[in-house]
Amino acid sequence: MPGWNEGEGHEIERFIDDLVTQAGGSISAEHGIGQMKRGELERLAGPGDLAALRAIKQALDPAGIMNPGKLL
Repeated sequence: MPGWNEGEGHEIERFIDDLVTQAGGSISAEHGIGQMKRGELERLAGPGDLAALRAIKQALDPAGIMNPGKLL
């Protein structure tokens, strides 16, 4: 159904992400977090986790040339 994800899809994803993290799970996959989930990661991850991810990105890519604008 066109437009579903822009409507109730976001509410359903948020609900599922909350359940997953409450159960100790993670919303990321084996290749990291996608652009569509970046806001959810920032909402659900602790500030220390985000700081660690940014520090790793900075250490591996100080010039910011690999996947510019991506968290990791």
